[in-house]
Amino acid sequence: MSQKLDLGTPEKFDFGHFFIRNAWLLPWFLLWYKNITVVGKKNIQKNTATIFAINHQNTAMDPLALVGTLSHQITWLARADLYKKKALIPILHCFKILPIFRQRDGLKNLENNDIVFEKIADVLTAHKTVGIFPEGTHWGFRRLRQTRKAISRLVEVAEQRNNYNLDININPVGVYYDDYKKIRTDLFVKIGEPIPVKKYISLMQENPKQAENDIKDAIDAGMRECMLDIPQMDDDYYLIEQVREICRETTESKFPVKGNRQTRQFLTDKKTIEIVENEISSANSFLPSIKEKLKEFESLRTKKNFSYEIIKEKGYSAFQLIWNCMLLVAGLPLFLCSCILWSGNYLCMKKMAKLADDPLFKNSIMFVGGRVTCIIFNLIFIVLWLIFVPLPWWTVFLFWIGIFLLWPVFIDYPRLFKRTMQGLAYNAALMTKEETVAKLGELQDEIQNEFSKLL
Repeated sequence: MSQKLDLGTPEKFDFGHFFIRNAWLLPWFLLWYKNITVVGKKNIQKNTATIFAINHQNTAMDPLALVGTLSHQITWLARADLYKKKALIPILHCFKILPIFRQRDGLKNLENNDIVFEKIADVLTAHKTVGIFPEGTHWGFRRLRQTRKAISRLVEVAEQRNNYNLDININPVGVYYDDYKKIRTDLFVKIGEPIPVKKYISLMQENPKQAENDIKDAIDAGMRECMLDIPQMDDDYYLIEQVREICRETTESKFPVKGNRQTRQFLTDKKTIEIVENEISSANSFLPSIKEKLKEFESLRTKKNFSYEIIKEKGYSAFQLIWNCMLLVAGLPLFLCSCILWSGNYLCMKKMAKLADDPLFKNSIMFVGGRVTCIIFNLIFIVLWLIFVPLPWWTVFLFWIGIFLLWPVFIDYPRLFKRTMQGLAYNAALMTKEETVAKLGELQDEIQNEFSKLL
């Protein structure tokens, strides 16, 4: 069976991959997220065999986060059952996806991993890039799970092939989503400093097992540096998530950081989590002391349907509300046009997303499915344009660009309307001295004051 495994030639530059990535996937990807920030690109050394060790929280969107932000043609390891469908194999080859076999795939198939590892060694020998998720499977928590030793074993195979002179770099990568499930949210990617495998060559030759463990430990430490890692379980995890949101400005006022909004938010959240974790490990008194306040705060916030942003800002200023209303009025014609052009496609995307049992798959299905269905809908609209609009044929290109650019309007306009209505409701509640809103403000102040004692 192993001899029948067709893995293609991922070690070579693929023009199909280049075209699909840049012409088909990238424009859609750049509109799928509202803000995209990548830090640490300078840590990727050019013309060097490189392995990206990436945290895995959002199914297919995790590899797409790197495909959409880096120009490298990355070779990926994915679940082996994808290769059972022969019709998919050419697509997998185009996207440089190789199978990794696990015990669930049958013990007799595990020997195929030797062939896969040799193919990965071909990629690294060609000084290309490989992407691996050391956690093995995804899950929707901001936490690093138990990682595997696959990368350690891969580098050993590749180095042995090249007489330990390949000089591989392992770059830890953290992918952070503002919201896993929603469209048009923020994406933050942090690429960590490279871990040079040459540091472990001597140990690899003398004690391979110890080298595997040391490389794995270095990867774990590097990944934790590049991501938000909340090790707490059960209710404590969600309590720390609340503290991260409520006390973000409190932390930043004490530990100011530089960078754009996403970078500052990421670094501040890491600091907040670090402070709370240090307190838990030393005294374990902070969360128990504010546990009931956090639960009451979240219950009231959910009941009133207010965002953290509205509560922290104590409502919107008159200028902000007027500005939002002006944007809503000015943007209404564009939104109505976007509804005509995108509603059918969006309904198809939502319908496809319902096929997923795992809620974290919904965003991935909508992204991939939406890219396919939007081509179909666009072709229909373009044909209608050519038939019924008495303008030169070349105007169809302007029309097509217009369709594409109306996608953010279709998604963002209702959210602006919702935020504005929330702001009006919050301000009205403040003016009428509504007890629930006053209590939210009190609880927020009490939680922030309790947290500030840790600083």
